[in-house]
Amino acid sequence: MPQSRTNLNPEPKTNSPYLVGLLLRYSTFGAAILIFLAGLLLLNWWLIILGGFGVCLGIYDVIQSKHAILKNYPVAGHIRYVLEDFRPEIRQYLLENDKEQVPFSRQQRALIYQRAKNVSDTNAFGTLDNLYTNGKEWFLQSAISQPLDNQDFRIIVGGERCQQPHDMSVFNISAMSFGSLSANAIMALNQGAKMGGFTHDTGEGAISLIIASSVVI
Repeated sequence: MPQSRTNLNPEPKTNSPYLVGLLLRYSTFGAAILIFLAGLLLLNWWLIILGGFGVCLGIYDVIQSKHAILKNYPVAGHIRYVLEDFRPEIRQYLLENDKEQVPFSRQQRALIYQRAKNVSDTNAFGTLDNLYTNGKEWFLQSAISQPLDNQDFRIIVGGERCQQPHDMSVFNISAMSFGSLSANAIMALNQGAKMGGFTHDTGEGAISLIIASSVVI
């Protein structure tokens, strides 16, 4: 922890801390005055206009009594309000990461924009997640496979109070409707689900003849 937070009687780092504080607070205002005077001496209208605007703004900041920041930091205090106004844009374009949700991530917003503009939202395979962090799981192809003691990855859905617990596989076939796949593909997936001992979510709103002729639904 910094010493300034633990020391109840801190010693000033300079012999004249008040003077240093004044220079820091009014340095921008003083720079505007110097620019204005330089414009008058050089007869440069750009310096006169720029410096005159800074001087008028600084005088207004010192006189006004609504904002303590502007009174203590004339001219320079306006930078704080400018940054505050553009804070959402600065966060979105410079600081926010693609997966940070506040409340929606940049990836989710981009997907919505693409679909709203009828632009392809298909992206190449891959992920922005760090797969080496705790809790991440994935499958890797093994050149030399090893026999497993338990080849049936199943879980029981339903606790002690459940009257009809369901024994289901961890790996199942997700929903793909008949409109996306052919009849032979549907039957092949269903037969594969039967051989593997897991379920096949067809994605259909009803039972078609193809599905009815299969075994596992």
